[in-house]
Amino acid sequence: MSLQSDNEIAALFDPNFDDPEPPVLPPGALPPSWAAAMAANRAAAAPIETGPVREPELAWSQAPAPAPLSPAPVAVPEPAQATEHDATTSGRGRRRTRGRKAGKSERTRQIKAAKKRADRDRKAVRLDLVGVEGNVTRTRRQSTAWFVQPPGPWNMRPVGRQRRYIQREGLVVANLAEAGVTGLHRRLVRTPWPVRQWAQAHDAWADPIPDVPGALSWADYLRGQQHAMLWGNPTQKGRYWGVELPPRSVTAQGLDLVGQWLLPVVDAPLLGTFARLWRKWARDAFLGEQKAIADHLATIERHLAGQGVNAKPATAAQMDYLLLRSATLGLPLDADGVISGGGDWAESDIAALEDLTNLELTPGDGYTTVRGQVGGRDYTGYAIVLTVGRMAPLPIPERMLPWQVIGDPSGEPLEWSERITLKTKSQTLHSLRRLTSRIESQFDHYTVEHDEIPPQELAEQHARAQQVISDIEEDHSGLSVRTEGWYRVLVVGATPAEAKEKVALLQEMYAPRIRLEHEHGQYQLLREFIPGEPLANTAHCRRMNVEALSAGMAAVGDRIGDRTGVVIGQTASIAPRPAVWDLFAAHEKKHKSGLTPIVAVPGSGKTFLAGMLVYQAVRAGAYGVVLDPSGPLKTLAQLPEFRGIAEVQALTGRTSRPGSLNPYRVIVDPRPGDPEYDPTSADYAEDADPVAAAQAQYEADIRAAEAERISVAVSVLKMMLAPTRLDHEWTETVLQTAANTVGGGRHHNLREVLDAIAAIGETDANVDLRSCAKSVHQDLAMMANLAEARVLFPEQGAGSEVDDDGGRDVRLTVLTMPGLQLPPEGTDPSQWTPQQRMACPLMHMAAWMANRLVYELPRYERKILFLDENKYLEQTGAGRTLNLRIARDSRKYKVRALVCSQLPDDYLGVDGTDDKSALTYEVIIGDLGGNAHAIEGALKLLNLPVGEGYEALLADLGGGGEDTLDEDTDTEHLDQARRFIVKMADDIELIRSDWTHFVHLAHVFEALDSRATRAVIGGAA
Repeated sequence: MSLQSDNEIAALFDPNFDDPEPPVLPPGALPPSWAAAMAANRAAAAPIETGPVREPELAWSQAPAPAPLSPAPVAVPEPAQATEHDATTSGRGRRRTRGRKAGKSERTRQIKAAKKRADRDRKAVRLDLVGVEGNVTRTRRQSTAWFVQPPGPWNMRPVGRQRRYIQREGLVVANLAEAGVTGLHRRLVRTPWPVRQWAQAHDAWADPIPDVPGALSWADYLRGQQHAMLWGNPTQKGRYWGVELPPRSVTAQGLDLVGQWLLPVVDAPLLGTFARLWRKWARDAFLGEQKAIADHLATIERHLAGQGVNAKPATAAQMDYLLLRSATLGLPLDADGVISGGGDWAESDIAALEDLTNLELTPGDGYTTVRGQVGGRDYTGYAIVLTVGRMAPLPIPERMLPWQVIGDPSGEPLEWSERITLKTKSQTLHSLRRLTSRIESQFDHYTVEHDEIPPQELAEQHARAQQVISDIEEDHSGLSVRTEGWYRVLVVGATPAEAKEKVALLQEMYAPRIRLEHEHGQYQLLREFIPGEPLANTAHCRRMNVEALSAGMAAVGDRIGDRTGVVIGQTASIAPRPAVWDLFAAHEKKHKSGLTPIVAVPGSGKTFLAGMLVYQAVRAGAYGVVLDPSGPLKTLAQLPEFRGIAEVQALTGRTSRPGSLNPYRVIVDPRPGDPEYDPTSADYAEDADPVAAAQAQYEADIRAAEAERISVAVSVLKMMLAPTRLDHEWTETVLQTAANTVGGGRHHNLREVLDAIAAIGETDANVDLRSCAKSVHQDLAMMANLAEARVLFPEQGAGSEVDDDGGRDVRLTVLTMPGLQLPPEGTDPSQWTPQQRMACPLMHMAAWMANRLVYELPRYERKILFLDENKYLEQTGAGRTLNLRIARDSRKYKVRALVCSQLPDDYLGVDGTDDKSALTYEVIIGDLGGNAHAIEGALKLLNLPVGEGYEALLADLGGGGEDTLDEDTDTEHLDQARRFIVKMADDIELIRSDWTHFVHLAHVFEALDSRATRAVIGGAA
């Protein structure tokens, strides 16, 4: 279990829940049903305040830490006033002494009376636990050391690796058995997903843009994000390993028992001194026992810290949470303020656990009613404990989830209690041989004594026992160690009917291989979850080896992202929880590339998802550049919160600026002030003249930029030529010669290259070259006269030079290309119209423009770049070079590059070259339309093996449901959220892009998608 600090558990409830309701709900307010509940709650019980009106609190991340509450005043009876006669007598001092003694005895009497009442009320619920020392709980008979195992990965791992996870945990259990451990009490608890901590960390991580009057403020944005996350009741797992220590000595048990009897008199004048000394003696005896088994504890700690479990001794706060959560099962997960983290628990502290809940059991109902307070509110829960019954052979991990995780996809915060007895190899062999002897005796009873044919079951049982004996004798790995255990899972409902419905659902999920038994004695079964409590019953004991035991893998779950960045959706493999992504962790922490391929077919939601990531990143202070040829994302720049800091640049159409995509202007020169040209840098420390070396590097980069301009100019002109013209042997020579004649200076343009081609056609001595140059010039002149070409070929004297925007703090730039005619899929390039042929160079230079807008910013600034329609870039060598540059340089320039495409081949290289899969630290894969070739490429991008069953998962991506035109069976109204496979580092998970409860972002959804209903769900792009 991951804790934020030693005395803080992730909070679930909103501390601003009782803030005054504003007359008009602003963007980012509570969802409608929450607001209505708040209003009804305040109308029913709203105190009348006569003091000054309290200012409304800010969002959680900005709220000041609440001041500690002062203890309520306690009314103490005043002593009786002395009479005048008493004041004048010589015995005044003695009378006052007697009065103090009388007062003290009265308090003692009240304490005793309260203790008797508590004993009478609690006699049915008295806990066996008598204290906690560090991570060790103790009863009068047994001590248990507790360790915490962090959540582990499972999803999208190869079968071989999953089997190693199981075997490693099984070996840890086997090693514990060899070390002399005879019993385990394992507890799987749930803690709230740290929603408030996310907001605080996100606020510290971000450099938010200034608030705009009338628009969604940063505080409202954070508040709305938290409420949306809370709707899903997200939790995280914490698994405790309770290792039973050797039984306590008879002397220590007697000391504890007498200390228990003496507890009511610890405040008595004389007997209390003896009671305190006796209790100190009992505690010293316990500490002495722990010191005597220090080596044994060290061995246990070493085994549990191994590769299979990675558990550490529970901290004080973790022990607090284990005890308090176990004592309040059936109630909501507790909020802040319940974890003291103070450490050791005395017996009087243990008594407080008994008062946290009021348990009621109605005979025949089959559930336990739990009543208590959480966060100052009264709650009633109905708890049902199910026991794992008969189990068929389980094909884990080949075809099944771990058996303790099967119920997690239900979304219920299931908690487990496991009581396990470990058997050594010799003990197991002894019991199995006794069993075979009994079977043989029964066989003889049938055949010898009664001359009858024995049942077939006897022969099968005998063969099975012999097989187990053979496995144990021949096994040297330790995985044949046998166990006996009782496995309970807790289900809680708000009503008895709801609890029983959840039980039926869970039993159905586990059927037919595992039976979940609904036993009698629910009160005792619920108490069994509390550390130190005895086993409720011995029914349904499950006997298995440590490998089958560890195949439960209760600690595994969805593991992806972090708790700092932007929201990308929620996990959808095991248990739903928010999927949060720090867009710049790869650059700032891991020193990895920022290239993120987003691969999916049209209509799969990839543009919507990318738009949401860009919106959240720009809100958090990053610079955003979007190249969106189709234009739906241009509405992002028109959102109220981006007023004055966003702009849309049309690269085609009537409003486009002449020369805006001129290759000579788009590719910028390096700046002398960049860090790599600083002579004091460590890169020049070994040079004799660092200043000269830095200047030489700068001049070399200037020359490289000029060469790059020439190369890009040639590539753009080649894209505009028909395939038959490109195949001519002299075409490349003509273009390259003309571009070299013009040069690579930034003041040139493509019109000058056309003039140079015309000059070659008139003056060159080579007849073939002149003929080719005339034909090339004729074709390019025709293309240059198209309306779409004026951004590449400005007219002479028509302002071809585009001013660089300097001095403006533009946070979001959206490049659109209205009216651009993209070539149809599968059409031969020779059949393209001139307008369709112009689309490739325009897309290519638009990508270079987006690249320039990003890389001309300071390196330390966070940037997010979104390139759509990447397939047109990959059609040329220069485009592939641009993608490779983005992949390699994004780390140094702190750029998160979201590059959309419809096929993985754009990143893998059709012929095996230009493979950028090794540079993709994060990958997003959407619906691939079931295409087998695309699925195979996606597996390579995700670094997953072929033939492990992932193909079926990738083929089933998308919104779910079946598309039909039949009105009776149409599922369009269900608005299924889009699903993606997301890879972040080594973690790969199924993500559901569900934005249902993010009502504060409704205006963003409307801007990204005209169908507002589908946009709220995360609909199609």
